Amino acid sequence: MKSLYIAILVLGLCLLLWGMKILRQGLQAFAGHRLHQALLWMTATPWRGFWSGSISTALLQSSTALTVMAVSFVDAGLLPFGNAFALILGSNIGTTLTTQLLALPLDHITPYIMVFGSLGFLFIPSRWRFLSQSVFGLGVLFFALGLLQVGMAPLVDLPSIQNFLRQLGDNHLQGVIAGTIISALLHSSNATTGIVMLLTADGWITLPTALAFIFGANIGTCFTAVFAALASSRAAQRVALFHVLLNIFGVLLFFPFVEPMAHGLTLLGGSLARQVANAHTIFNLLSSALAFPLLPWSARFLKKVLP
Repeated sequence: MKSLYIAILVLGLCLLLWGMKILRQGLQAFAGHRLHQALLWMTATPWRGFWSGSISTALLQSSTALTVMAVSFVDAGLLPFGNAFALILGSNIGTTLTTQLLALPLDHITPYIMVFGSLGFLFIPSRWRFLSQSVFGLGVLFFALGLLQVGMAPLVDLPSIQNFLRQLGDNHLQGVIAGTIISALLHSSNATTGIVMLLTADGWITLPTALAFIFGANIGTCFTAVFAALASSRAAQRVALFHVLLNIFGVLLFFPFVEPMAHGLTLLGGSLARQVANAHTIFNLLSSALAFPLLPWSARFLKKVLP
C-alpha cells in the first residue's frame, strides 16, 4: 500500500507539471486581444484584483489552483507580475469559504472539465480550440491536485504522526512548523484546517496550538506554486515568492498574539471546530487587508530580490 501512495504522489506531480504546460500552451496559442484585455481588466486596479481573486477562489475552492494559474498567466506573458499580487491577496480570503460553507467537492467537477476541454480541442475549429486546450489543462491541474491530496492523506492516519500531534501541547512554534509540513504535503491549507478542527474537537490539541497549526498551514500551501514556478520565468517566480512572503508576514504578525486571539475566539462562542474555522478566516482576512497597502513596495522589493 505504501508503494501505491508513492506512485500516486509521483503521478500527481507529473500531471501537475503537464497540466501547467498544457494550460500555458493553450493560453499562448489562444491569447488574443480579448483574453488579454479580460485579464488586465480583472487586475487593472488593486481593488479589482483583490475582489476578483476572492470571488474566483471561492468558486474554485482552491487558493492553490488560483495561485498556480496566476503563475501560468504571468509566465505566458498575459499578465504583468505586479497585477497578480492583488489577485493572490484576494485568493487568501476566498479560500476561507471552504471551511465556513459546505461546498461541492471539486472531484465531481474535474472529469467534466477535462471531457469538455478535450472534445472542444478535437471538434471546435479555428483558434477557439486552443481555449478548449487550456480548459483541459485546467482540468488536469485540478485532477493532479486531487491526486496529491489522496497520496498524502494517509500520512495523518499513521499512529506516529497522531502521537506527535498529541505531544505538541502548547508549543506554538512546533505547531507552526507541523502545520507548514502537513499543508505542504497535502497541498491544501483547507485540508490541514479540517484535520486541525477534528483534532481540536477531540481534545488532542488546544485551541492556541490549533491556531499555530493554521498559521503554518498558510505557509505550507504555498509550496505547490513555488514548485510550479521553478521552471517558469522570473516574473512568475516573483508571483510565487510573493505568496510565500505574504503568509510569512501574516504569521509573524499574529504569532505573538496566539493566546489573546484564542481567548477572543472563545468569547465569540460556537463549537471548537467553528472557532478554528473562524481563526482561519480572521487570519487570512486581516493578513491580506494589512498587506494590501504594501503592494507597490512589494513589487519593487521583489524586482530587487529576483532581478
